[in-house]
Amino acid sequence: MMISAVLRPVLLSATLLLSSASIFAASADSAVDAPPSALAGWMIGYAPYTHHFSDAKKEHDFEPDEEKHKYVWLLTAEKELGERELAGFAVFNNSFGQFSQYGYYGWKFRPLDSHQAFFFKLTGGVIHGYKYPYNKKIPLNNKNGWGVTVIPAIGWDFGHNWGAQVNLLGKSALMFQASYTFR
Repeated sequence: MMISAVLRPVLLSATLLLSSASIFAASADSAVDAPPSALAGWMIGYAPYTHHFSDAKKEHDFEPDEEKHKYVWLLTAEKELGERELAGFAVFNNSFGQFSQYGYYGWKFRPLDSHQAFFFKLTGGVIHGYKYPYNKKIPLNNKNGWGVTVIPAIGWDFGHNWGAQVNLLGKSALMFQASYTFR
């Protein structure tokens, strides 16, 4: 069976995520009455897939001709600072194949009392990596790739540790992320 080059990394990521889920679930079940971990409040996340709303297109004369979006991935570590506050750091490969970073502070809200698993998240911070000639692909960014950004997300917590969220990346894309929170 032939699997397309786009689906291959997504399927591999899903397989790795599911296999690690069973390991984390087994360790969580064995430590029901244990004191909180030193990692309590930390969330690790992985985004294996990003859906772009349109194809990459040349918007300025200095951009390369016939540019295509590259495969985007993201790894993040985030710490709960309080009931709603959080801070984190993410590394990712942006849509143009450039290694990038995002340091952020934000808030997580649970707006529906009847559905506590549903949440809305808003983060803002410093982003680095969208360098020339792609520096104008995101607003408030300079030629060296430094900028500021705000990223809203919606998500759902599946039980005590596992969750998923969808990050809205401006007018460009949706990023699908799975996460594990240490308790």
